[in-house]
Amino acid sequence: MKRAVLALLLLAFPALSAGQSDTPVPRPEIRVGDSWTYRSTNLLAPGTHEHETRVSFAGNKLILTVSTRKSDGKEFDASWTAEWNAVRSYSEFMYRPHTGTFRFPLRIGDEYKVQYELLRPRSDTVVRNTTRTVKVVGWETVDVPAGTFRAIKVVAEGLVQPLDGSNAWRQETTFWYNPEVRRWVKVQNVLPKFTASEELLAYKLNED
Repeated sequence: MKRAVLALLLLAFPALSAGQSDTPVPRPEIRVGDSWTYRSTNLLAPGTHEHETRVSFAGNKLILTVSTRKSDGKEFDASWTAEWNAVRSYSEFMYRPHTGTFRFPLRIGDEYKVQYELLRPRSDTVVRNTTRTVKVVGWETVDVPAGTFRAIKVVAEGLVQPLDGSNAWRQETTFWYNPEVRRWVKVQNVLPKFTASEELLAYKLNED
């Protein structure tokens, strides 16, 4: 009898785990003071650098962050929707309405189109249009300097069309988002001439 019960439990466990992994991932509750330290490549500047991104404001519709590059202390401001979609990037380019990659709650198998414009800093001049398809692929185990995490993989791939008459190009951005970290533990942005990336080194979350 005991063996039969044990066998049933062992059979049920994988099904339970699979069911839990299919649970929608809710929008993170971001708080002022939350911070993440990343090793970035070709993000804040060419080459590899370390930077800390900390939350200076968190509301129902907007997140403001300040990123500090550790090599020289230079700071980069950015703004995001409450779902971590970029509105203003580190280079101060604006995305209108925003990059649209994350639509919480995240559900495995979700697929949707996003479209946005890139505007020059402090102007209303549109530089290029981007149209992408976003897919919530599934859970993966990701090893980064901060440790090993179970993360949900979100891939955004599509076409970037400059408005200066030059040729369009394809761009693919992959995020590995971890709910406990409240942000991505890894991101990779593949462009025709270079790849930009971030990997998590450490993080600190405000529980107040």
